[in-house]
Amino acid sequence: MKFKTLLNLHRSIFGQMLILSLVFILASIYYFAIQPIVNVDFSKSSPEDYTVEKVRQQLRSFIDQQLNGGTAKSVQFPAEFTPFLQQNPDFHYYLRVNGQTFSNADTRFYYTLKLDQVDVANQPLTDTPLCSYYMQQLDEPQGAGFIQYSFCNNQSFYLEFTGVRAPVFQEQTTVWDYYQRMVWSGSRSVLINSLGVFFITALILFFNLRLMRKLANVAYSFDPKKLDQKLPEKGMPAEVLPLVQAVNEMIARVDATQQQHNFFLSTAAHEMRTPLTVLRTRLEMLDDGDIKDKLVGDVRRLISLVNQLLRLMRIGGPKSLEQEIDLVQCCQRVLRERSSYAQEAGVKLQFTTDVSAYVLLGDEGLLEVAIANLVDNAVSFSTPDSEVLLHLNQQGDLSVRDFGPGIPPDKLNALFEPFAKFPPNRNGHGLGLAIVKAITQLHQADVRAMNAQGGGAEFIIHFH
Repeated sequence: MKFKTLLNLHRSIFGQMLILSLVFILASIYYFAIQPIVNVDFSKSSPEDYTVEKVRQQLRSFIDQQLNGGTAKSVQFPAEFTPFLQQNPDFHYYLRVNGQTFSNADTRFYYTLKLDQVDVANQPLTDTPLCSYYMQQLDEPQGAGFIQYSFCNNQSFYLEFTGVRAPVFQEQTTVWDYYQRMVWSGSRSVLINSLGVFFITALILFFNLRLMRKLANVAYSFDPKKLDQKLPEKGMPAEVLPLVQAVNEMIARVDATQQQHNFFLSTAAHEMRTPLTVLRTRLEMLDDGDIKDKLVGDVRRLISLVNQLLRLMRIGGPKSLEQEIDLVQCCQRVLRERSSYAQEAGVKLQFTTDVSAYVLLGDEGLLEVAIANLVDNAVSFSTPDSEVLLHLNQQGDLSVRDFGPGIPPDKLNALFEPFAKFPPNRNGHGLGLAIVKAITQLHQADVRAMNAQGGGAEFIIHFH
């Protein structure tokens, strides 16, 4: 069952969203996690170069603070630089930020490289997008160092340091370090925003799916015989509303068609009763003979069919079941009324019950019709000197069993359909069991048929 659900996942809105999200996540993993490191060289730089770069980053951080309005009077190195300063006593730095100097020694290269003249030459360029840059790594007998100069957007700085002889910092370059420094810092906001959009969309879908599930439950609760209800249109999403309106329109059309159908059947059956009765009366006035008996029998069967159709139409109409009925007394009355019919067939009727009374709300006359139809059906399939057993248990199961030939398994599901007869050449019109089903449904009950152990058929009505 779970495997089948996974196969049908693409047919669900939420499933489609999940599949697309997985594709997006896999593509993001490749784009942000795999592709950036495919051609990256993770070989470590020399300790000397790494130490020079570490010092340059620290001094550049101080310069950036000053360019952004910092008020520090001197460079303060963090605690991790203490071993570096102790092992490199000849370390000297010289910084100029917008004309302000921060140093622990005089400059050796600012004037030698004539950067002071470059500053003067750049002054007329303050209102232009032109910029000046210069960088150089130093490798001298007194130690390694670095020079960096920048003039751009009316801001200038100069960075110079020398005397790095003892490399202290060792580069720890791993894939995770690279991700944190180069990948995660750039892709973090994209991934967080994408996850936020995903969860917001999932939340919207979740609430709308709950709304649609409630709509489906309302549709399942509709009585097919009472289509005067409609699906709620208020609060429906704009995408679902046209479907709900179309379903409501279809329900209204089906209801109108059903009412016309029932009206036609009930009217036709009612209008046929009088002419058939007149025809039977006139036939009975004829001289006795075989033809008269056959004609009268045919008319009686037609009258019986019309009466059954009228009864079926009456059951299908709206009813208020507010009368308290004792099911035990109903069964006893039916057996008294049908005893003569059973005696003529040589069949004995027997009723047993586990309760003295079983009270429910319903229509007493219709319930007795349903029980009588089941009894008549059982008697018609019983052989002489056999019996029909009725039993009512405490759970509200009323069973009617005969000891006849039973029911072919392929006929069990079609027994309660109108005009269904088994065998086809049997007397009757095939409406008796259809009437039983209509009456049980009217009383919120279930009826089913089965082959009983030891032979025969058994019909069970379960009252909830």
